[in-house]
Amino acid sequence: MDTRRLGYFVRVVDIGNITRAADSLHITQSALSQHISALENDFKSRLLERTGRGVEVTASGRSLYRYAQGIIRLEKAARIDLRAGGDTPAGLVTVGLASYSMAPGLAVPLLRAVRERYPNIQLQLIQNLTVVMSQAVLLGQVDMALIYDPGYVRGVVFEHIREEEFHLITSARTPPVSSRGDTVTLKEASRLDFLMPSELHTVRRITEAAFHAAGLHCSVVAEVEPDSVLRDAVVNGLGATVLPLSAARAHFAPDEVRVYRFADSRLYTAMSLCTCEVQPLSHAAALVADLVRTLVPAPAAPGRKPA
Repeated sequence: MDTRRLGYFVRVVDIGNITRAADSLHITQSALSQHISALENDFKSRLLERTGRGVEVTASGRSLYRYAQGIIRLEKAARIDLRAGGDTPAGLVTVGLASYSMAPGLAVPLLRAVRERYPNIQLQLIQNLTVVMSQAVLLGQVDMALIYDPGYVRGVVFEHIREEEFHLITSARTPPVSSRGDTVTLKEASRLDFLMPSELHTVRRITEAAFHAAGLHCSVVAEVEPDSVLRDAVVNGLGATVLPLSAARAHFAPDEVRVYRFADSRLYTAMSLCTCEVQPLSHAAALVADLVRTLVPAPAAPGRKPA
């Protein structure tokens, strides 16, 4: 199979329009259409449906798109590794970082450590993907991911790094939720409007499960994925959210929010390093994994406001 065609296909899916994709690839529209047709012939399946606005991806196309991303990444990693040569660790290493966690705060320290110790390793840090991170590891789209442990997932291994306890986060501009300082009950919290990630996210699932177990409703008024949007929305008093203390410290200035520990329920999960069960890490990826383990900070002590 011509991996170049897979790259063309991924570009078309990303842009959603063959004409604009052809322009970005510096080839003609007809040539790009021929490459897509050749892929469809190879797989004996329709990958794209042409529409008046551009193209829509079929179910088969979505499956190929996920695998194509992994294949393209592995090819790029091989080229970097072989180009470096010698005994110096080299290659492309892709690390997925869970949103709404302490993981994004690890990005700069990890990048610095890799540049200082292994200058021939090209690090790629990814936070948002079209599939969940554990599936991205399984599909070869990332080498490893630092994520909330979702429980058993066939084909991947979860190495517990640290435990994260969730806290209620509200804007300092809004009245205090509780008169007891830095603790709050689920009933008190249930009176608030919440800004949360999608229903698939571990933070959302654990939070709603705790409210449900207490016979209460968690009112989610908006689903927010980008961390920067969440930060601004909470600070401006548009809703409360639930985060681990480490993420609250990373996202908010000390006087922007109030942080409450749940007095009558412990909401927590494990942060884990996720790797593929059947595909061993490359030498470069194994070195980066060791750095991740050493850079993960110890759990922060609870407090009323993030420092």
